Order: sequence, then structure tokens, then C-alpha cells
Amino acid sequence: MDRLTVEVDVRGVTAALAGLSSAAMQAAWRRTLRKTAAWIKSRTGKEVSAATKIPQKVIRSRTYFFLRSADTGKVWLGLNPVEAHRLGTVTGTRKGMRAGRNTFEGAWRQTKAKPDGPIYRRTGKARTPFEVVTVDWSKSGDPAFRRAAQMCEARLMTILKQEVNYEMQKAMGKAKHAR
Repeated sequence: MDRLTVEVDVRGVTAALAGLSSAAMQAAWRRTLRKTAAWIKSRTGKEVSAATKIPQKVIRSRTYFFLRSADTGKVWLGLNPVEAHRLGTVTGTRKGMRAGRNTFEGAWRQTKAKPDGPIYRRTGKARTPFEVVTVDWSKSGDPAFRRAAQMCEARLMTILKQEVNYEMQKAMGKAKHAR
């Protein structure tokens, strides 16, 4: 998968930040990064879920945010195939197994050994070679992740303005009570 980097020009907000202390600016920026990361995680879950029919909670559990330094953050999405039993409630059908919205013909589950375990299917004609059933979603998941990343800059600027306003209100409140 190609690396996706989103760079944001924050010169429009730095003028408002000039009146604040460096600690207040740093606090506002860190909160902005965290809130934007939570928004990206949510937006990615919605976009990818709509494109792949995989539940949002599975997508969100594969999305991570790392605060790399004081001023940069990183959002990571794992695009490895999802095990079929994680897609929803698993039930048996005449032809195989059903997990969430997906049906897997010729699949089974080890009901006595692992009643809540993975779903298996044979890889050949013989009885023994079998594999865990997975759903590959990287082809449809990657474009959905990129669409969510394109909306990132506008959301980051909105949150940054809110956080700067919060810090300014907090500073004015402290100055008002100091009199």
C-alpha cells in the first residue's frame, strides 16, 4: 500500500495563537490532534464500512492514532484480511456458514472444541487441508481511507479554531478573576 501523508497549512490560525502562552498553544494543538484523530477514526470507519459491508466496530479496532511528537500525529489503518467470524453473529446454514451479512459456502465451525472460534473451509478435495475463512477488504478499504483523509484538513482547522477560542476564553477568565 502506498503511504498517504496529509500536510496542513495552519498559518491562518497562528495569528490568533500569538496572544497565548506557549503552554496554552501547545495544549490547544495537542487537543486538536487528538480530536482530529478521533474524527478520522470515526470517518474512516463509516467510509470503509459503507464500501466493504464490514461493521464499523471491526474497522475502528484496526485504526490507531499515534502522537508522534508535540506537533505531529499519525493515523494507521490495518488492511490485513478480516477473519470471517469477526463480521457479526455466526449461524449455520444448509450450504455453510453465515457471519453478519456474508455467506460462506462449504464452511464450518468446530462447535465442540471452539464454539465461538473461527470459521473454516477446505482448501482441496481431501479432508485435511483447511484454512480459516477471511475477507480481503484492502482493495475497497484503501480508497475509502483516502477519501476520509482528504476531508482531514478542513476538520483540523475547525477544531483548531475551537481549541484556540477555548484557550483564549480560559485566559480571559483567569485575568478577570485575578483582579
